[in-house]
Amino acid sequence: MDNSGEDFFENWQTMPDDELLECYRKLLREHKRLARLTFVPLLPALVIYGFMGWTGFIVYEHSGFQADAMSFDVGRAFYYVGLAVSGALISTASMKHRWAIFLPAVISLAFVTLLFNTFSVEILIMLSYLVYVYFRLGVILPGLDFLRGLPRFPFDKHSADRDIRTMNAKEAEEYIELSSGNVVSQGYESIFDDSVKPPKKML
Repeated sequence: MDNSGEDFFENWQTMPDDELLECYRKLLREHKRLARLTFVPLLPALVIYGFMGWTGFIVYEHSGFQADAMSFDVGRAFYYVGLAVSGALISTASMKHRWAIFLPAVISLAFVTLLFNTFSVEILIMLSYLVYVYFRLGVILPGLDFLRGLPRFPFDKHSADRDIRTMNAKEAEEYIELSSGNVVSQGYESIFDDSVKPPKKML
């Protein structure tokens, strides 16, 4: 992930809040995108295999219900259902249990193979995608957990005001410099006077 040449795991103390917020948003967007992509083929697959199912049944009926006239390709629609369920698990996965994203796809593979006696390369493509997601989650989830655990999270004005109220003068000066990206040369002591609100330009 590109953090303007900075690794927030090591340099978060010297990074302004807006940069940390951007890092967090990028990781969160990628996490959601990985989950949503599993739902994209679901509706087309249900439409296509649903049409195939009705067509196959009509052929089966007109053949006098001969077993060899019935097509079971429609069963492959369950691959896509399994992938969508895996997508739901991706969006809620934890670092420790991210292996669970494979379960729905594997179960759909066993279900289609045993019940419909059919197999397609589609499921192999789906499993390959889930393998990629598994390794990406190994990068995304630790990053999100780390950023959420920082004292400056969620990197906005409210968290800045809260932290400043609990700091002594020296710590607050350093904090303001980090969160704003500017050097405070004078006047920061006034923020500790209950009658004076923190200057907006400094937060």
